[in-house]
Amino acid sequence: MGESAVRRKRIPELDYMKGLGILSISIYHLVFFVENSIPDKMVCSIGWGFIGIFFVLSGYTCRQEGSVTETYRRRLRLVILPSILLEIVLLILGGVYCMFVHDYTLTDVLHDTAVTFLRPEITTHISETWGEGGNLFNTLSPVWFIWTMAWTELLFHPLRKWLVGKGEKVWIPVLLFLIAIQIPMYVFLDPAPWGLTIVPTFLIFMLMGAKLREWKAVERLQKVPAVHAVWISVLLFAAHFGIWCLNGSEYYYVSVYGKNGAWDVLTVILQVILVTPAMYFTARGLGHLGVLAKAVGWIGRHSLTILLMHSAFGMVYCDLLGVYSRMGQYWYLEWFGIPVTFRIVAGSVLVWILAIATCVPICFMLDVINRRVVQKKTQ
Repeated sequence: MGESAVRRKRIPELDYMKGLGILSISIYHLVFFVENSIPDKMVCSIGWGFIGIFFVLSGYTCRQEGSVTETYRRRLRLVILPSILLEIVLLILGGVYCMFVHDYTLTDVLHDTAVTFLRPEITTHISETWGEGGNLFNTLSPVWFIWTMAWTELLFHPLRKWLVGKGEKVWIPVLLFLIAIQIPMYVFLDPAPWGLTIVPTFLIFMLMGAKLREWKAVERLQKVPAVHAVWISVLLFAAHFGIWCLNGSEYYYVSVYGKNGAWDVLTVILQVILVTPAMYFTARGLGHLGVLAKAVGWIGRHSLTILLMHSAFGMVYCDLLGVYSRMGQYWYLEWFGIPVTFRIVAGSVLVWILAIATCVPICFMLDVINRRVVQKKTQ
């Protein structure tokens, strides 16, 4: 096996982490909980923590072969453009669906399309009537992840190339600068989509992943005895959950900095530092569960596709089953004076299962298309 093949060999535990991540995020999007209950806080803390972990893993696994321009072209061709194309298809199909089922007009579809790609932070300043989106926007709002990923990678690759071989005396000031730069960004880029203004934080996560690769972090963590790994994970999860309850990173994502100002930047970074090794040990334990581990790993390899599709299918199944849609207007039912009953929770769990199950054959189809494209190129 050549050097390139070794470098491209997948690390199963990282696929398990991605699989656990997208399952957690999709539960957060589709399943109802009593607001501020322990299950609600646990799902929120893990789901939002995984957003940062995805960028850490991206930095860990991202290859830089050739020039930065070649890396850009490869990432654009393999990740960014397919994601945008998939989102456009979902907007078209979702728009037609909403016109038939949710009494949308063509203007409503165009409105939600604009809000989806520009975010409410921009559209509210274009027109007061073009502020918040409707059901179509709510179910396709994960598109913010594409723009954040694209802008982060645009900065990551040249910066990483410059940092190669440099010690902590250079790395640490760079990371501190990225933390500090967010304060003037919020001042001078207002109004800007928060998916853009939090790019420095996600850039920090990708650089953390690149540094962990230099330190051979996975190889070192693999050597930790199982009993020690369990205790370390418990302590790290407890610390992560405690920080969430005090100053959860969700606040960082839903407003300018959040309820505690600039401290939220440091909070979300600390949470990701704590929860990443804990999730790795969890994924390592999952690897002993045979078929279940393989299924979670497969889901992890298709995490981006499932991220973009699951909420759209969730909307359809909510309509078919006649249940409340969390990704719609009912984020927390208590806001509308509706009690969260066992029947409502069970219905949302069924919607989650069906949405994930519907993503599976589409991911298989995309795999087949990808293999055929690769075969044609190699012939």
